[in-house]
Amino acid sequence: MSGRPSKLTLLRPKWLLLHAFALAACAAMIWLGQWQWRVAIRHHGDLRNYAYALQWWAFVGFTVLMWGRVVTDHLRSDRAAEERPSGAASPAGPAAPASRYRGYTLAPSSPAVETDPERRRFNAYLAQLDAADREAPE
Repeated sequence: MSGRPSKLTLLRPKWLLLHAFALAACAAMIWLGQWQWRVAIRHHGDLRNYAYALQWWAFVGFTVLMWGRVVTDHLRSDRAAEERPSGAASPAGPAAPASRYRGYTLAPSSPAVETDPERRRFNAYLAQLDAADREAPE
């Protein structure tokens, strides 16, 4: 593949719902901030009301920041999935794909862990869930 993430995935229904929710939340918080500012003026400059107004606008900034982080993380995970050869396991193992958990590494397993039958069954189950999740359309 080209190595570039597909930005068209951001136009899928679940992403459009996220975009619409973030936009509606920002609009509501801007309106609340303006309302709080008007209340502060009506109460002759009550400092607490001005602080609440600024707090609503800070929430808008945080919402935009987190929305941008979610989108860039998704695009980076697409890029990492495209760069990995098909069928190759991620460096972190089948239960924790590196594209989803960027920055996290698994602790080295001890021989006692690998001989535990319950843990082997659980890891096989996690690998099965991961494979089913990868095959499912978004």
